[in-house]
Amino acid sequence: MTRSLWTLLNVTLTGGPRSRLAEVSLQISSGTTAVLGWSGAGKTSLLNLLVGFERPSSGALHADSAQASTRLPLYWSPADGGLWTHLTTREHLAAVCDDPDPWLERFDLQLLANSRPEQLSLGEQSRLSVARGLAANPQVLVLDEPLIHVDSARIRRYWDVIRDTCDQQQMSLVFSHHDPELVLRQADQVICLAEGRCRWQGEVQELYQRPPSAEIGWFLGPLNWFESAEATRWLGRNSDSPICLRPEQLVVEPDDSGPLVVERARFCGSLAEVDVHLPELSGQQRRVYHRPVQSTLSSGMRVSLRALFALLCCVTAGMLSGCGKSKAEGPPVLSVSEFASESLPAAGTKLPAPRGMTFSPGGELLVLDDVGRVLVYDASGELDRQWWMPEYSIGRPEGVCVLQDGRIAVADTHYHRIVFFDDEGNVTGMLGEFGRNPGQFIYTVSITQDPDGFLYVAEYGGNDRVQKFTADGEFVISIGVMGVAEGEFQRPSGVVWHEGKLYVADSINNRVQVFRDSGEFEGVLASAESAGLYYPYDIAKGPDATLYVVEYGAGRVTRLGFDGQVLGQYGDEGRGPGQFWTPWGLAVSREGVIVVADTGNRRMVELKP
Repeated sequence: MTRSLWTLLNVTLTGGPRSRLAEVSLQISSGTTAVLGWSGAGKTSLLNLLVGFERPSSGALHADSAQASTRLPLYWSPADGGLWTHLTTREHLAAVCDDPDPWLERFDLQLLANSRPEQLSLGEQSRLSVARGLAANPQVLVLDEPLIHVDSARIRRYWDVIRDTCDQQQMSLVFSHHDPELVLRQADQVICLAEGRCRWQGEVQELYQRPPSAEIGWFLGPLNWFESAEATRWLGRNSDSPICLRPEQLVVEPDDSGPLVVERARFCGSLAEVDVHLPELSGQQRRVYHRPVQSTLSSGMRVSLRALFALLCCVTAGMLSGCGKSKAEGPPVLSVSEFASESLPAAGTKLPAPRGMTFSPGGELLVLDDVGRVLVYDASGELDRQWWMPEYSIGRPEGVCVLQDGRIAVADTHYHRIVFFDDEGNVTGMLGEFGRNPGQFIYTVSITQDPDGFLYVAEYGGNDRVQKFTADGEFVISIGVMGVAEGEFQRPSGVVWHEGKLYVADSINNRVQVFRDSGEFEGVLASAESAGLYYPYDIAKGPDATLYVVEYGAGRVTRLGFDGQVLGQYGDEGRGPGQFWTPWGLAVSREGVIVVADTGNRRMVELKP
């Protein structure tokens, strides 16, 4: 349950040629909140007020009482780190905890244990400052631009330590930063500041997916904003409201008859910028952002823009929030007698999160986690054995299936392949390589097998499809292409076989599609409109001849009949009992027990019927 930490009402903080903060009204609750803005936006000023280092010039600031506990109620790490010049690195940590050694190890400070602050680089000082704050184990931790001087190669690992510690210790975190990607990855709530004023406050995902304006949307990184009058010209779509497309929601595709001409294209790895113009309309120009797998565009090339939304994010007052029905109008609640959660075994200092899972014919539960392990639990729920993927430095696997011959097939997502293991974790073979041809993959995400032994592999990443193979790995057919029309996919992230048909969770298109196993499209079983589906990330078949879908966007499990009827739903977004946070996968046992990979909460959840 969230609780209020601070409430600000018309708070102003004067200083300089303009107020450092001007009439700021907001509420900060428990959890992880990011204060986002460029230099001079007022981030440090706001944090200084929260911790009592400064007082408002006018307005009211109320700090809610800390929960009764022996823990320190609040710890603040200022922008300069606030290190004590007379203490060594070890002594800094020993001042706030009984055992400094784990913190020295987590932040790679062992060799600097006897160094004083003036002997440390700025990056080393910032690591020590964060380590000290976490080691103090406060109820609320306030960090001003943490790890700002740390090299990019290691900063994600240190942020994993921050997030894991906050989760394990139920520690609320308020931090300031200017990096939208980091805020997207780490925060639940965000406060956007500009020129001392609060421009927006709310859930990070809400701002990313449904910004109220282009200006506000840019706080979380590049976007493509088309006013209603521009949509027809650039997208070939009519719209009564502005359309916002994030880079992953727009494709710039070569098209000999396309209306646009490329002036310049810059491929930057995870993002590409393309300057295009309309020669038929007096050369009107604009820049667009997209996420191609590789650089394919060049100056002078004819292209067209394609929006990858089944439901375009039109900015209107009545826009869908979650794409689901209200609870008053919703389907019946899925009957659950017990909600039990369990964390995965630690991997060093990291508390891993589950991603993909499946039950074996013998009742074992196989789980893939986000550090690169395969975990096998016996029928009683005890961890029986585990092993690591052959490679895992650039990404972790997402899908797993136990085959008829006993092999374990894992969709090794970021290595563009399927890896086969025996029952003890020894690699027995691999299928696939990077590419778009038959038998090649971009990002493998799910795999299943039919009674005749054929394998079906779903992939995403710009060549979204399902490929069918023999049990020996020979390519048979390719099913579907990337797109938003019926029979097309945007991240087909789960697939099951039933009575000659494939049921595919088409996540970004918010639907479950049906194909014959010979490749013909049958229809849409359930969608956002018919069933309220919101980012269905995985699908499993239950012993009761029904389908179970886990919804990443809605934080719930939905049970579907093979006629598309919603038979029940369970859960909503959150971090407590009966709630899920960005769940990635699920599995259903022979007894009807549902296990959910509650990824955002770093736990497995067992739902007993």
